[in-house]
Amino acid sequence: MAVIVTTEGTTRVKKIVVGRPVRRINNATGSINNLAGVDTTGAVQGSVLVYDETSSSFIATTELEETNLNGGQY
Repeated sequence: MAVIVTTEGTTRVKKIVVGRPVRRINNATGSINNLAGVDTTGAVQGSVLVYDETSSSFIATTELEETNLNGGQY
């Protein structure tokens, strides 16, 4: 929700609210293993989460196939 105020031809956004802020999280619900769409089965040291289109979820793997990494410019 955005509150927009227009005065003398100038539009100013006064407030934007998106979603609900998280105030508190506990260890039981705060684990990545509890996230929908994330499969950490078989995760080992050095694993990364990669999106698997066939299962529509992120899976833990140590192998990257068909991956293009762009680190940008620094």
